[in-house]
Amino acid sequence: MKPYRYLFVASVLCVAFFLVIIAGCAKKSVTPPEDNQEQEKILLSDFTSAEVCATCHPNQYNQWRGSMHAYAFVDPINTLWMEGLLESEGAEALGQFCVQCHGTIGMLTGTTPMPLDKDQVPDIVKEGITCDVCHFMEKPSPTASPEAVFHLDTKSGNRYGSLPDPQDNTFHGSEYRLFYTQSSACLPCHDLINKNGLPAEITFTEWLKSPFSAMGIECQDCHMPTYTGQAAVDGPVRENLHRHDFIGVDVALLENFSDREEQMQQVGHLLRNAVTFSVTVPDTAPAGGILPIAWKVENDKTGHDIPSSVTFVRQMWIQVTVTSGADTLYRSGYFDANGDLMDEHSEINPNGDPDLVLFQSKLFYQGQPANVFTADSIHAGSIPAFQARTGTYSIALNTSPGTPVEVNVRLMFRAMPPYLIRNGLAHLIPRIPVFEMAGFQKTVITQ
Repeated sequence: MKPYRYLFVASVLCVAFFLVIIAGCAKKSVTPPEDNQEQEKILLSDFTSAEVCATCHPNQYNQWRGSMHAYAFVDPINTLWMEGLLESEGAEALGQFCVQCHGTIGMLTGTTPMPLDKDQVPDIVKEGITCDVCHFMEKPSPTASPEAVFHLDTKSGNRYGSLPDPQDNTFHGSEYRLFYTQSSACLPCHDLINKNGLPAEITFTEWLKSPFSAMGIECQDCHMPTYTGQAAVDGPVRENLHRHDFIGVDVALLENFSDREEQMQQVGHLLRNAVTFSVTVPDTAPAGGILPIAWKVENDKTGHDIPSSVTFVRQMWIQVTVTSGADTLYRSGYFDANGDLMDEHSEINPNGDPDLVLFQSKLFYQGQPANVFTADSIHAGSIPAFQARTGTYSIALNTSPGTPVEVNVRLMFRAMPPYLIRNGLAHLIPRIPVFEMAGFQKTVITQ
């Protein structure tokens, strides 16, 4: 099988369909994979728990522990879908496809063999994208192709970051790297190309193609905004520290996960400032005639597609309600009794909402619905940066002249639909939050 991607690190380790190649601090040239000499194996002991880092970096730790980076490995959704892929594709074929970015240390140290027994996984692996996974990276990946790479220095004792003048300390060496303020730092885990070469989850590439890239607006500017504080206990007050919440659109569903409520507030704020949603409705409409409701979703505030990442999972949709007194004249974008939108995935009323406007991608293999591992094509339903989508609803008004008609239009979002986790994690469905990104209201008088 063709390798999914190479990960260049300070030592060599072969795991499933990944090839890890030496790129230590002292060695700047890289030997082709087939010519590599056997090197010392990466060990769990090379990595330090985030709880240890918290001693000197409590602010960053407290932000991280409530983030989706900390949630990456313990996420039950990831486990459910990984188990599904194991059943359909087999352990050898799947390899470390999921674990590489949800439990990177496990993949690097060979401690997450498939099929995975989570009870046997070391605690440091369960920390997901923990401090050292990022701060061991000494230089960025040079490409957004399937050969995207990490360059991890696990042996020197150094930690790398965005501060040009880090303070000396006795625990680790500290070195400045400019790329920690640049989108390239995010590339390895946010540009997924599957085994068939399909760009399946390509947030970095979306950004690279957007005007945001040309303007020098980086991932960190939105997802790791700066604040004033101390990088370390007893360190100087700085104005250029980056938050470590890594806010996106996902929210932890586990009850015992840290800071879920704060996480939801931050996600809601991000979504409410993601697009411009405009609706045009006339002041009057003919009684017994047609009321046009024109809408436009403009992705003018986000540096990548919206939705992004797993666009075949995300749901952004328009909800429309037209009422006259107690009578509902029209509605679209509502859930069935299971909490699903009434598209083809509704078990109760499939395709029962023919006017549904849903921004969601679809995966296919040879023309048939597929998963992210096997897909060879994608029907993109997202809106690229600085592009827009428009449409018009035509509402029949069965009212008499002089009747006020209330129009309510909302742009809605949720990270995943219930039908994807109903078989296995149905108890978590009520915890999937639904966000209103924008809304519009108007009273129209019939004539």
